[in-house]
Amino acid sequence: MAAAYGQLLAEVYPLSAEESAPPVLPDEMAVQACWAAGLLGNEGETCHHGHVRILDGGLWNRSAGPDFLRAEVEINGVRRRGDIEIDPHPADWEHHGHGANPAFNQVILHVVLTPPPPGWYTRNAVHEEVPVLYLPPEVWQPALGQESAGARAAVPCCRRPMEELPPESIDSLLKMAAAYRMEKKRAHFRRKAAVMGQRQAWFEAWAETLGYSANKQAMQMLVRRAPLKTLGADAEAILLGTAGFMVPVLPERSSAESRTYHRAVWDKWWAVREQYELSHTHRIPWVLSPVRPMNHPHRRVAALALSARRWRSIEPLLNAAGAARLRELLTHLSHPFWDSHCTMASAAMKQPAALVGRQRVDDFLVNHVYVQDESEPAWQTYLALPAGKTSSTVQRVALALFGERKDLKKVLTKHYAHQALLQIEADFCAVNICNECLFPARLAEWKKQ
Repeated sequence: MAAAYGQLLAEVYPLSAEESAPPVLPDEMAVQACWAAGLLGNEGETCHHGHVRILDGGLWNRSAGPDFLRAEVEINGVRRRGDIEIDPHPADWEHHGHGANPAFNQVILHVVLTPPPPGWYTRNAVHEEVPVLYLPPEVWQPALGQESAGARAAVPCCRRPMEELPPESIDSLLKMAAAYRMEKKRAHFRRKAAVMGQRQAWFEAWAETLGYSANKQAMQMLVRRAPLKTLGADAEAILLGTAGFMVPVLPERSSAESRTYHRAVWDKWWAVREQYELSHTHRIPWVLSPVRPMNHPHRRVAALALSARRWRSIEPLLNAAGAARLRELLTHLSHPFWDSHCTMASAAMKQPAALVGRQRVDDFLVNHVYVQDESEPAWQTYLALPAGKTSSTVQRVALALFGERKDLKKVLTKHYAHQALLQIEADFCAVNICNECLFPARLAEWKKQ
């Protein structure tokens, strides 16, 4: 089914990559997180110095200076040890003052996401040339889980192409698109697991789920700064501290209960602070507004810490057969402080609340656990999953594709239909203008086949 949908895409987008619109560059911190995880490959061609192999990507810097320290590379067979700097544009090296900063004199590789202009040279404060490695979109887009621009270019889009299709054809197409989306997620997970290990990849998936859409990237950065294997019994202190939430003194308005909890965690954080604390230039970019108090990042990170301490119990349940027990375990995570507090300094809630709600766990199951289980029972269970709340994006795409069909509500009762519409939106609606449509013609041919 995934292959069939891929063929449909190939027929709609026959243009070459050279005709595609330039990709939107990602946030620099997101690229650093991918480099730290080893997801950007281990070799390439520098602009003037030949082939480079990344033997050691270096330590992700927590303070001022180059992004990665004590890295080791091999350029044309010659090994070099030093630092690595990553910038979206080659000129950022000068815009940020690195060329005049002695702290960057040990940089052995300048990694960029846009091609250097003709005649460009990266030089340090002693006028030594720094090798430049350009990472094309086909390298960093898959690492970030983005759709590659590849053969996509703006073509006219259609309106209501499924309005006249019979229900069985719509169901078949949606299952194809859902399978395609599932396979893309599966491939992205495999890439990460191959580099960072299965346990860390799963831990990161759970962290991203806890972060909701607003703090998904921030949670990803947190668990790459503080990987699962380093947490141990001090998971709570390490994660809250690395996240930047462990202030030395709480506000005066804080309750005695908050101060007692803060002091207990602070004493553990102080012992590991030098190893994990990030400077202000490297702080994790948390989104605090608009976020519901119950979903405040303080509480999400606390839930992640509790999960880390129980990961050996969680790990065997990361499959379709263990879904029910996994839901039970995660929704019953409990903490004497966080069951009744939204932030480190907030007053206690009138009624305790679950640290992790059922909807969050179900999102983890449908977006990760069922996706990674390749068994036929898992696929059938996935197809039977009821949909949660219909997002505004799904509703908009459904109306654009189906028009005013009377059976539209029935179509949207299953989770896979929502995932399929999100995939169609990403492949067609998000990259095109709504005018005359190429999609219906391809659908008509597909129907005949």
